[in-house]
Amino acid sequence: MKLYSVLPLLFLAGCSAMLSDQEIEADCFPAFNQEVKNFFKELHNSRAYVWSIGGVNDDSADTPFLVENGINGFLLSEKITSPMEILGEEEKLYFTGRVFKKWPSWGEYYIGGGRKNIKIEVFSKGNGYLVFDSDIPGSIKNELPNRCTFK
Repeated sequence: MKLYSVLPLLFLAGCSAMLSDQEIEADCFPAFNQEVKNFFKELHNSRAYVWSIGGVNDDSADTPFLVENGINGFLLSEKITSPMEILGEEEKLYFTGRVFKKWPSWGEYYIGGGRKNIKIEVFSKGNGYLVFDSDIPGSIKNELPNRCTFK
């Protein structure tokens, strides 16, 4: 009997990422360029790390949406896995003004702990990346129009 009550939860958790929602808002802030060392001021060794998506081991339901919209990965302020490409402190970052918004599915929210979040788009070395909400400076985040946030 316990098996029958656990199976629906496993199904919801496994398939729920397909039920999440994402959208892109343009012109959320003026486009600008900045070096890595100036954007990620708190970085260890003044560098950023690239967490690539779309690889052999990437089974995220978000990947097709991101790849279709020109995103190759995420820029992080710290190394979370190996191997990760390093962007040096002098590397130029080109911020587009676009914000990616995500609403988690039921399973992501209640089982996985996912929450509504935003990410900003940045280009470097010809590749598109997203910067997580936690690494977006307050000077940008606090000035975003309501349509670009979850206020």
